[in-house]
Amino acid sequence: MRPGEHVPAVVEAVVVQRRFRRQIPDAHRVSLDTRIVWLWNQRFGTVQMVWKDSTDVLDHTAATLILQAILGKDLDSIAQIFQRLEGGPVPDDDLLDGESKIRV
Repeated sequence: MRPGEHVPAVVEAVVVQRRFRRQIPDAHRVSLDTRIVWLWNQRFGTVQMVWKDSTDVLDHTAATLILQAILGKDLDSIAQIFQRLEGGPVPDDDLLDGESKIRV
């Protein structure tokens, strides 16, 4: 290459595609509470894809709880999620026996 010559540049556009997960990983499928904790820490699109595409009933239920709380701006659902996130695992039977019903 001589001084003053330009080197032709090859420019390729690389399009990065990010895909949302469609199901909850097996390590987080121990209970409904572990599914809620995992979904709570995911992007909103992941929660939507789990709700739409997962064949597991508890995955769908956990995603429904999160979506109802967020989209419906339902304070009772939000309080129930925080109770499950912060208060440790609560068996579903205990919630049914309590004063509030599961908000699905």
